Amino acid sequence: MGDKNFHSSLSGHLQAFVEQKQAAGYTYRGNIGKLRIFDDMVAEKFPDASTVTKDMNNSWLSLRSIYPRTLLNDANAVRQFSKYLNGIGVEAYVLPYGSLKVPPRYEPHIYTDKEKAAFFRSIDECKWSKYSPTKSYVVPMIFRMIYCCGLRSSEARKLYREDVDLKTGKVLIRASKFWQERVIYTSWDLLENLRDYEAVISKVMPDRIAFFPNRKGQFFSSSVIDDWFHEFWDPLPEASRIIGNSPRVHDWRHTYFTDRMDLWVKEGSDINSLEMYLSEYVGHSHYAADDYYQHLTASFYPEMEKRMSVVNRNILPEVPHEK
Repeated sequence: MGDKNFHSSLSGHLQAFVEQKQAAGYTYRGNIGKLRIFDDMVAEKFPDASTVTKDMNNSWLSLRSIYPRTLLNDANAVRQFSKYLNGIGVEAYVLPYGSLKVPPRYEPHIYTDKEKAAFFRSIDECKWSKYSPTKSYVVPMIFRMIYCCGLRSSEARKLYREDVDLKTGKVLIRASKFWQERVIYTSWDLLENLRDYEAVISKVMPDRIAFFPNRKGQFFSSSVIDDWFHEFWDPLPEASRIIGNSPRVHDWRHTYFTDRMDLWVKEGSDINSLEMYLSEYVGHSHYAADDYYQHLTASFYPEMEKRMSVVNRNILPEVPHEK
C-alpha cells in the first residue's frame, strides 16, 4: 500500500505510525525525514520485508551518522516504529536499550565578562566582503541576538523578516527544536540595535526573505554561523587560555541562561516562580532541562543550600551532641 511519504513494502505501516504520532499531538517532522531514509533502505535492500528484523536494524545503523548521540536518535526512530508494529500485532525486532553507548555529556563553556567583551569587539570589526556583501552587517547582530535572547543558532539563522516586530520587540521563533513555535520579546536596548541593523540592511537587501540574509536575500547555510564564530573567536588571546572543551556557538545560549539565573539570585528574586517563564522563553521541552543549568550558575549554590536546609530539617533526624 503506497502513501505520500513512503514507498517500500513497509510504507503502509510507516504512514500509519506517523499519523498515530501526529494524532497524539506530535508534529514528528524531524523523524519523518529519518523514516523516509529508512524506507528507501528497506525498498533497496529488503524489498519483500513485512516487518523490522535485526538484520534490517543493523543495516540501518551502518548507514547512519558516526556521531554517537546522532546515532542514538537514528536508532530510536526505528525502535519506536518497531514498538508500534509489535503493538498492532506485527512481530518486529526492537533494538534493546543500552545497545549503543551514550557519549558523555558536553560540559558547556560559560563565557566570562572579559571573554564576552573581547568577542563582541572582534565581531564588530567584521570587514565588508564582495563575496558575502551582507556578512559585515549580519555577523555583529546575529551573535548579539543569540546571546541576548538565548537562541539556538538555527533559530536565529532561520528568522524571516516578518518574524521580528521592530515596534514592540516581539519575535516569532518558528524553527525551534522539536518544532514547537514560541514568541519572545527582546530587551529595549537590543531592540534599538535591531532597528539600527534594519535601517542599514534594508538598503542593502530591500527585498530579502530572511531577517539575516545571505547575498540572495535567503537564509545562510547551517554551517556558516560556526565558521563565523571560529573566525572571530579563535584568534583572540582569551581563546588560547581556555582549558578543557573548546567553546561553541551553542555556549552563548548556555551563558545567557546562567547569566539570567545568576542575576536573579543576586537580586534575591524568587527562582521557583521565574524559572518556569525562563524555560518557556528559551524553548525547553521540559523543566528538568533547567536543572542542568543550575549547577553551572555560581550564585545558585547559596540558593540551593537554602532550599536544601528546609528539606533536610524535614527528612533528616536531629543529631544529638555530646555535652
